[in-house]
Amino acid sequence: MGGQDAEGLKNFWEKVIQEQTKQREGEESRLSKSALNKLRREWTLRLEGRARQVQAHKKTQKEQMTLLSIGDLPSPDKTVA
Repeated sequence: MGGQDAEGLKNFWEKVIQEQTKQREGEESRLSKSALNKLRREWTLRLEGRARQVQAHKKTQKEQMTLLSIGDLPSPDKTVA
């Protein structure tokens, strides 16, 4: 009698595990088809591109300011001994 109980219990838990696995796989499939992940990737790429653009602009501005500052310096007078 105990053998049947053990077999029944084993079958019960195997069925539970199969159902949970099936549900998990279905959820993973649904998420992989979701447009949300695609949108997140696209927005991440856009934001990264925009951040690079802003950094490049700031670097250019800094370089221009440095060049202007150097150009505004008085040139050394070579006639003074």
